[in-house]
Amino acid sequence: MAHQWPTPTRPPPYPEPVPPHHTLPDAPRWAALLTGWRRDPTAPTLQGRLTSTLQTLISTGQLSPGERLPAERPLAALLGLSRNTVAQALDDLAASGWVTRRVGSGTHVSGSAPRTAPVLTLRTPVSPAPHPTRTSLTELDFTIAVPLLTEPQRQRLREATLDAFQESLYHPLGLPDLRACIAELYATQGVPTTPEQIIVTTGAQQAIALTATTLLRRGDHALLESPTFFGAIDVIRATGATLTGVPITPHGVNPDTFITLARTHAPRLAFLTPTYQNPTGTVLPAHARARLAAFIHDTHLPTIEDDTLTDLSFDPHDHPRRPPPRLSAHAPHAPIINVGSLSKLYWAGLRVGWMRVPPTLTAPLTQAKTLADFGSSHPAQHAALQLLQNLPTLRQERRDAITPARDHLAHLLRTHLPDWTFTTPHGGQFLWVQLPTPTASAYTHHAARHGLRLFPGASMGVEPLPDQYLRLPFTLHPDHIPEAVTRLSRAWAEFTSRGSDRLA
Repeated sequence: MAHQWPTPTRPPPYPEPVPPHHTLPDAPRWAALLTGWRRDPTAPTLQGRLTSTLQTLISTGQLSPGERLPAERPLAALLGLSRNTVAQALDDLAASGWVTRRVGSGTHVSGSAPRTAPVLTLRTPVSPAPHPTRTSLTELDFTIAVPLLTEPQRQRLREATLDAFQESLYHPLGLPDLRACIAELYATQGVPTTPEQIIVTTGAQQAIALTATTLLRRGDHALLESPTFFGAIDVIRATGATLTGVPITPHGVNPDTFITLARTHAPRLAFLTPTYQNPTGTVLPAHARARLAAFIHDTHLPTIEDDTLTDLSFDPHDHPRRPPPRLSAHAPHAPIINVGSLSKLYWAGLRVGWMRVPPTLTAPLTQAKTLADFGSSHPAQHAALQLLQNLPTLRQERRDAITPARDHLAHLLRTHLPDWTFTTPHGGQFLWVQLPTPTASAYTHHAARHGLRLFPGASMGVEPLPDQYLRLPFTLHPDHIPEAVTRLSRAWAEFTSRGSDRLA
């Protein structure tokens, strides 16, 4: 008999997709495309900045000839502008030949617009934000989770690279000592691994990208959790594969749903984050992991198991809660590619990641890494080796730093924004927050006027999600969290007072 998943006592923070309540169903995409449009320094007026931004999107290939632009009213609602301002911006584009406008058929990118190579609309936030200091807070960034370094940790990095300049050899798959160290870590955690199975990469993102581009071709299918890590969505979409989402429940993916979708679509790659899932923070139970691992083993489905958040547990020091064993621990010979990194545990600037590769995939992934760059940075790998040899200290330091930040952010949100709902996770880096609005993407643009960079949660859906969510990392400097919540609250009060939260 199939396992019966318990009925939650409260509505989960990630319900099944529902029809949108506004007339811009692809609002998350447009929210991403138009991020930062108000900062355009080339135009003094809002109308001019919107015109300039849309022209740039066309000229760079992010909007293709023939593509339809949003109607005036929903675009104005998304950006917090008057309809007249949007209409004038579109009229300016039409007058200069960038778009065509016809009553009844809408506004389209002109066929005579510059024909550049098409560019994906990235889910990954890429616009740099001004760096806030303790004394001058210009813009606070909630789009990317970046661990903060203490001065002792900086000094440790300096000392760890002292022996990094002794040789000039290429090591395409990583420094031998580092590969051996990572292999031993997996082995001691219940996943038998040899150094030959380890490929060191330039961050976990490169590991995901190499795997996707090696195993997928245009027209293939890939199976991902929904919502999930935007970087995985981007690189898998870039291969031309068709993405299918497995809905996240309060307990992670339902194995029955995963197996049914896999049998229906015959994917060539799956992507899963069983531990502290990004963005929901869920942890897949042990029995579900065992069932999924057995299915992956029996069907030979190549599967990326994202380990990057596994070490970020926030339980008390004396009784840390150990997450269940990895998928690969249940099926060490299955085609499961474990992907890890030091970016979340220690420092994003280190850019050291790795893959644990099953023997059946060693040859193609070894070749892919060699063709990509002949090997990642030696100094960074030397630093990683020194750090990983004292992994318990790294875990404790990160727990000590991030647990108070998580609790502080959660407390302030519940105090000042009580109608926002979320479940405090036991690990990871994020709060997955549900807002009482069908237009969270519009709120992110409104919040930008208050000096906040926010990421609409619907952009993390493989398939359409309700536009009701924000992913809020709790990795801001602790001194900045109160100001961040003050800005969130102020922006929300203005947003709701204007009726923007009820746009239809």
